[in-house]
Amino acid sequence: MKIHVPLLSAAEQGAQAGLRAGMKQMLEISNGLAPKDDEDLVDSGAVRVDDLTGQVSYDAVHALWQHERLDFVHADGGQAKYLETAAEMVDVDEFIARGIGEALGG
Repeated sequence: MKIHVPLLSAAEQGAQAGLRAGMKQMLEISNGLAPKDDEDLVDSGAVRVDDLTGQVSYDAVHALWQHERLDFVHADGGQAKYLETAAEMVDVDEFIARGIGEALGG
């Protein structure tokens, strides 16, 4: 039985590495902006990279509510739209370009 494993070119590997680095930066910023009422929210944050697609997400049950409810007051700090704000702050394209450049010896 043959197993077909897709091989990524050096440029694709660099793009994937850059994408992962950009997603990690986004998660780090988002964690800093997230409500501090409990650590469950921040602890549930994760980065997923599949081929050349990246995702930052939170799996805590209350993550969506905390993100979307602008009327919530967070006594210990943090804000709504923490992930959206982080996504606007991180230029993932720069991370990808840097990753490709490094993979190609640049």
